[in-house]
Amino acid sequence: MTREPAASAVLRTPRLRLEPLRVDHAEEMKPVLVDPGLYVFTGGEPPTTTELRDRYAVQVRGPSPDAGEAWRNWIVRLAETGEAIGYVQGTITTAEQRADVAWVIGQRWQGRGYATEAALGMVAALADEGVTEISAHILAENTPSERVAKRIGLAPTDRVEDGERVWHGVLERAAADVPTVVDPVRRRRIAWVNLAAGIAIIGFAAFDAIMARAGVSPSGPDQVARDLILAGAGVAMILTAFRRRRDVAPGPPGRR
Repeated sequence: MTREPAASAVLRTPRLRLEPLRVDHAEEMKPVLVDPGLYVFTGGEPPTTTELRDRYAVQVRGPSPDAGEAWRNWIVRLAETGEAIGYVQGTITTAEQRADVAWVIGQRWQGRGYATEAALGMVAALADEGVTEISAHILAENTPSERVAKRIGLAPTDRVEDGERVWHGVLERAAADVPTVVDPVRRRRIAWVNLAAGIAIIGFAAFDAIMARAGVSPSGPDQVARDLILAGAGVAMILTAFRRRRDVAPGPPGRR
């Protein structure tokens, strides 16, 4: 995917183009948002063009400088035709570099993976801005949004806000510099496994050295080198475990 600075970037994924929100998008977005089925979980009713223009004017203007937030909004278009099919948005808590995200795809285009693709494109752009954690607020009955959340790497937490379950994930970058959202609970479990394995390896190396010194097992340069390598590997695993636990900060970001 092609990425530029998120605030003004047009984001491109294999099938979609994510265009930074403008007030004049209201006219073409009204037909996308007109289906009452979009409001089964969120409540409300389809907005008029005037209401959309007013809403978009606020979103484009953004929060006050002292709010501690940054707003990112994109209209989702089909790359092939340029047709608008929905939107994605992220609210960044700037001090903590966390973002709360949301996605809406019009009823006509649902069930084709567009929401997941658009959300992944947005997450990549937010990662380019330094965001390290992602959350989303989803009603328990909203199974399609839960599926999207799982596909982009989020996991449900025990936290419920305004009747919505908070989903949460931690951003990591793979070798190809592609950001990936990681379930923080799974990350902690892996950290514990790394810690236990590191301690076990160091323990084995120490035991082997003691047995060699006591003459119970063969000793020599090969034995010493093997134990040093094992001890080094154990220390590396322990350090990795502590780094993984340190990088998982508690709590989700706030909402817009």
